[in-house]
Amino acid sequence: MAKNYVRDNVPLSRFGVLVAQLESIVASATHKPPDPLLCFDLLSDLISAINDEPKESILLWQRKCEDALYSLLVLGASRPVRHLASVAMANIIHKGDPISIYSRASSLQGFLSDAKKNDSQKVAGAAQCLGELYRYFGRRIISGLLETTNIVAKLLKFAEDFVRREALHMLCNALEGSEGSAASAAYMEAFRVITRIGVGDKSLNVRIAAARCLKAFANIGGPSLGSGELENCLLSCVKALEDPVESVRDAFAEALGALLALGMNPDAQVQPRGKSHVTPKKLEGGLQKHLAIPFTKVTGPRLKGIRVGLSLSWICFLQATCLKYLHPDSELQDYALQVMDMLRSDTSVDAQALACVLYIMRVGITDQMSEPTQRGFLIFLGKQLLSSDSTPFMRVAALRSLSYVLKTLGEVPLEFKEVLDDTVVAAVSHPSSLVRVEAALTLRALAEVDPSCVGGLISYAVTMLRTTRENALFEKGANLKGELESLHGQAAVLASLVSISRKLPLGYPARLPKSVLEICKDLLMESSRNPIAAAVEKEAGWTLLSSLLASMSKEELHDQVFDILALWASTFNRNSEHHVNQAQDLTSEICVWSAAIDALTSFVKCFVSSDAVNRRILLQPILLYLNRALSYLSHLAGKEQAGIKPSIDLFVIRVLLTYQALSDPSLYKSDHARIIQICTTPFREAFRCEESSCLKMLLDKRDAWLGPWIPGRDWFEDELRSFQGGKDGVLTCVWENEPPSFPQPETISKMLVNQMLLCFGTMFASQDSSGMLSFLSIIDQCLRAGKRQAWHASSITNICVGLLAGLKNLLARRPEPLGMEILSAAQAIFQSILAEGDICASQRRASSEGLGLLARLGNDIFTARLTKQFLGDVTVTVDSNYAGSIALALGCMHRRQHLALPWIFSCLRRVVGLTCSRQWAA
Repeated sequence: MAKNYVRDNVPLSRFGVLVAQLESIVASATHKPPDPLLCFDLLSDLISAINDEPKESILLWQRKCEDALYSLLVLGASRPVRHLASVAMANIIHKGDPISIYSRASSLQGFLSDAKKNDSQKVAGAAQCLGELYRYFGRRIISGLLETTNIVAKLLKFAEDFVRREALHMLCNALEGSEGSAASAAYMEAFRVITRIGVGDKSLNVRIAAARCLKAFANIGGPSLGSGELENCLLSCVKALEDPVESVRDAFAEALGALLALGMNPDAQVQPRGKSHVTPKKLEGGLQKHLAIPFTKVTGPRLKGIRVGLSLSWICFLQATCLKYLHPDSELQDYALQVMDMLRSDTSVDAQALACVLYIMRVGITDQMSEPTQRGFLIFLGKQLLSSDSTPFMRVAALRSLSYVLKTLGEVPLEFKEVLDDTVVAAVSHPSSLVRVEAALTLRALAEVDPSCVGGLISYAVTMLRTTRENALFEKGANLKGELESLHGQAAVLASLVSISRKLPLGYPARLPKSVLEICKDLLMESSRNPIAAAVEKEAGWTLLSSLLASMSKEELHDQVFDILALWASTFNRNSEHHVNQAQDLTSEICVWSAAIDALTSFVKCFVSSDAVNRRILLQPILLYLNRALSYLSHLAGKEQAGIKPSIDLFVIRVLLTYQALSDPSLYKSDHARIIQICTTPFREAFRCEESSCLKMLLDKRDAWLGPWIPGRDWFEDELRSFQGGKDGVLTCVWENEPPSFPQPETISKMLVNQMLLCFGTMFASQDSSGMLSFLSIIDQCLRAGKRQAWHASSITNICVGLLAGLKNLLARRPEPLGMEILSAAQAIFQSILAEGDICASQRRASSEGLGLLARLGNDIFTARLTKQFLGDVTVTVDSNYAGSIALALGCMHRRQHLALPWIFSCLRRVVGLTCSRQWAA
């Protein structure tokens, strides 16, 4: 008798219990609003129970469950709750009796039609549920699409952006669910609503939803879209790529690519019911008009974002062409030519444009090719190198793509070997240094794929290097220039082959290290009397020496260590002022000094860092060379020759890198004053310095989910988005283990500020208390001075980078606790940054983490006092951003100290509760 209250003597299942609980919550809603967390847990269990429950049991409780879910939605549930309720509604109808879909869809439409503007939460819930039903049962309720579209038009007039967003999400689900089979009038009205209202909405979330609706139109075949509507839609998408918000640009980029693919495939365009049949026409010139021309003509502050958006559009178009419309992958070669043509315009091309093209070439074209097509693609790329009208950047794109295809295939096809000399080998002598370096990297990739050819390539490079050098002795003018370019290219090839020799399974010739060292000595000690040729020869010599030292084990060169160390004497043994003033071509001289210092860095890493016996003997001349290099920089400071600054900046970068390679700053204490003068420039002359890109590297990766660098679909896309390059940059290092994915990933000016700030961190950690206080005083003055200046935001980032680098250096050395004055001064700087209202997520994270580091560098009294202060700030502050930042600082403070104090966690729970309550309200 106890079970008779259920119905027909059926035992109460887990699903039935959950439905009864849901009914109870809804019934008591008139007296007490449903608790969001309780509803969330209950609905999660309900969805799980629906999946596990047999259909017979579902049918017993289906109507009661549907009624309870509907009532919960129209009561005004919060966003997470209404999402789960909508999913549960669709799941129970799908698994139970599907006939109720008609009544539920009709009741939801009726509720939305009669809704008032003060029922925003209720309207959002009903719209989300109806959209979910369309996603599951779109073909069954297709007759209601026109009415749903009219409802969307009404909901887009609501003031709350979340209502407008849910309305467009509902329309997107309705479009995709209908699969292009509804009446023409419904699609025409939907398109009108999206393009005239949704696309231009002031809310970024609504604009994203509108973009997804446009993509949905493309996915279902563009019903009711004539050529005029499609053209206007494409123009709107291109215009939307100028949006300042990245997520909006990404959404419209996908829509643009999908719509272009539809326009290029007229046979896939759907003719809806109720419209006279018109044969669709192919969108001629669409790629050129909507992707290529905007890419080459774009200008302004949002140039990089627009180019990335157009690149993603290319990817969407190419993937839809192959995967959705099933075109053969052999057609991708034709598209590759159009993509590379975007680099033909010399007026707008820079390193970032090249990076975008390389991304399209790899993801959109090469990765979609089958192996036979990739073999033919190698020959196609070789022809681009042979073409006389290919620009240097086009050749770089072809060479980088060649390297990738070779590594993907894992072999060198015979047909490509036949054209190798006329293509890649010929590019080694190209007038552009960027092309020469890429050709060297391509030959390196070829050698890695086919190790049997390494010996031949090395012999060829050595022979050509010596022959070119001899030819240069008798040439003048343009002929001399060509020979010197070839010399540089051959040196780059040899350096790249040396760098991989130890990793090859077949090994390398036993005499290779000594042979290359002999060539280096010849280039450095017996250079030409012609100063132009001498500069190129010396730079090539230092390049080869850098590769040799970075790639070979010290045992291979141990008996030559002092002879190698003596090679720098001829470059850094003169009077620095006289050397600078007497240089005939100062830019070339500085390039030679930079190459020499780069090689010195390799020497330090090869011998000094690992040779405890000879370390002191080796250090003395190294420190002398570095001291001379600083003297050169002092005398170069007053030089204002045209075009000389990038060379000086690169010289500064490499000098600082060499000092950083000497792990103990006390070794070069006599040089500290001049190094500090250089590395405090970003604070003393903040208006002249760019914003550092080091913050992502310094921040704790465990907090990466806090932003702002949200990971994309893959690491390659993340690199494209974080690309910092522009009009200038350093050539790719041919002896690096993993060269960067894109050439010249950062400008020289950005590399300079990065290295200055990292060196600042090293200098800060090596100072005594008075020195640290003086550093903090410089930073504090910088923070106060430029609050109303345009460069203030960049300055804050640089301050965060410098301080984080310094504090992390201190932690690595495990010193005694810092003095209270230092800790208080640094704390004040970080809290001043957090108190500014318009800082970005990375700056907030850096300041919070910096406060956490301070607690670890102070004594227990300081940590306890800081904890108490922060807990007070968290509970009384009004600014949620500041409260969240302080809460993160508390987490950073106690992450490694494991102080599980209940009162800390109770306050943190309060912060989380306050934040969640605001989020749930939306």
